[in-house]
Amino acid sequence: MKSSSTGTSGTSEPAGTSAPLSALRPSSLLRERDLALAWTAGLVAWVGNYALFVVLPIVVYQGTSSPVATAITVLGGAVPPVLVGQLAGVLADRWDRRRVLVGANALLAVLTVGYLLIDASAWGWLAVLTFVRSCVGQLVGPAENALLPDLAPVERLEEVAALNTLNNTLGRLVGPALGGTLFAAGGLPAAATLVVLCHLGAAVTVAAVTSGRSQSRTLNGPGLLRQWREGAVLAWSEPVLRSLLPLMVVMAVGEGFVSALLAPFATDLLAAGADAVGWILSAQAVGGIVGAWWCTRALSRSDPMRLLALAALSAGVLLALIFGYPLLMPVLWPAVVLTAVAGAPFAVVAAAQGLLLQRHAAPAARGRVFALCWGLSSLVQIVAIGAAGVLAEQVGSMVIMVDAVAYVVVGAMGLAAAARLRRAVTGRPIVEMGDTPD
Repeated sequence: MKSSSTGTSGTSEPAGTSAPLSALRPSSLLRERDLALAWTAGLVAWVGNYALFVVLPIVVYQGTSSPVATAITVLGGAVPPVLVGQLAGVLADRWDRRRVLVGANALLAVLTVGYLLIDASAWGWLAVLTFVRSCVGQLVGPAENALLPDLAPVERLEEVAALNTLNNTLGRLVGPALGGTLFAAGGLPAAATLVVLCHLGAAVTVAAVTSGRSQSRTLNGPGLLRQWREGAVLAWSEPVLRSLLPLMVVMAVGEGFVSALLAPFATDLLAAGADAVGWILSAQAVGGIVGAWWCTRALSRSDPMRLLALAALSAGVLLALIFGYPLLMPVLWPAVVLTAVAGAPFAVVAAAQGLLLQRHAAPAARGRVFALCWGLSSLVQIVAIGAAGVLAEQVGSMVIMVDAVAYVVVGAMGLAAAARLRRAVTGRPIVEMGDTPD
């Protein structure tokens, strides 16, 4: 989504132009050809990712009735950000990010064909293939999130962050429902075919981007480990990023529980199949679109950290309602409605988090900073997924409520961090690494 991805231009004019920005600035950044192509490629890839996200846990749980087996399969996709994600972040800063996206999406399409060759009951092989795909997929996130800001004027990063969230949200709207529906109609082969086509479409679309070619990277320079350490030091030395990291860690705890237990929760308490789970996940995107659209304006007028905190508090309350009401009324429709409402604060959290990362990371180090943050979150998520599987075996799938608690905690921590940062700057704009002050 869980999805929102070259060089160090930082210019105030769109690539390939010489006229003043005031004469060229469009009403929407999506009117810029290269940014629109990169954004569309990400959207198509997210449709495939979310389709696979909803289908695989259902396949495993229906075949084994085991939360542990389901958690292990989900774990296969959560381990690679820790093992290879940091290397991927360095490579995204060294190589042409456009070419990275083309190659990674093409390889993901090839690997996804493997799902067509595996029997649905062989969940162990599904977990292995999920692990391999996730290893390749680690190249996509840092490259996409580092490329998009470099295709837009630096003073419009708020819109880039909101558009990136909208991108992921639209993928969540279409992907789970489409994947669940195809799975219900034709099984895993039908859903896997959709994913293959999505990644091929993303590769072709991003290949048409031209701006990134002039910002290609070189393999020369310091070693990979040294460059990774430099990125980590840059991230930790920036006060805003240092405050954001703990919030991402706590959110990762909740995401680990919901990733591992959504299928068991829906099956046990709502009697929902793959198609129903897909529609529940897609419902979140309805509110997410509204939240992402609202963020295109709100992020430029508000403190992103405080906005993130307030949205996280709202999301936590709504999650508690979503997970708690089936104990009194085990019917499906309230979950769909409440999840749609919760989509708005989730989108605000994602957009504010993306803006903070893009604004406070040096452009040349964005890939490493994104990979570091995701890697740390993924490490925590791995532990949470394992804990969720074990706890669910003992006390049932209602331990998914940890997700709601996590977001409430993030809200409280975020409000404290926002107040602390305001006091620290004593009325002056926070110094941003590589970008202009607010």
